[in-house]
Amino acid sequence: MTDTTEATDAKREEIKARIAAAEEREERRSGQSLTTTASEKASEAADAFTGFVKQHPIAAAAGGVALGVLVASMFKGPRQAAARGGAKAAGLAAIGAEIASGFASQLMDDASDLGRESVRKAGDIADTAGDKARSAKRRASHRAGDVADAARIARRETGKAIARAVGRR
Repeated sequence: MTDTTEATDAKREEIKARIAAAEEREERRSGQSLTTTASEKASEAADAFTGFVKQHPIAAAAGGVALGVLVASMFKGPRQAAARGGAKAAGLAAIGAEIASGFASQLMDDASDLGRESVRKAGDIADTAGDKARSAKRRASHRAGDVADAARIARRETGKAIARAVGRR
């Protein structure tokens, strides 16, 4: 039995040590907020990029030119692209507004339907509650009548018993 107890105690101590280590890790992690961690990562990425550009300026410039040529080749000309892009953006905005309007209209219809359904259900619940209240009133009235009858009978019987007892003397 002592072997089992010692093994249990050893396991218990091991679990306590693990819990303590986890709590310490959590305290260290919670010392920094998510925004602090994110800003540190962004700063590190910017520093790494700046370091790469400083070490390889020609490669960075060549990469920038290549990226610019690639983007420029997608469009026929800067002015045409801007005009086409503006017209497309306006068309997409109109389509988006139409979709949003239709969606809002559908939501309003659904809300209206839900409101009517809720009113109907509330009416049904009120009717049911009224029916139950009337039924409870009838039962209470009937029971009150039964109690009153029992009280009259008890009073009459008690009066008779007292009259008999007094008459015997």
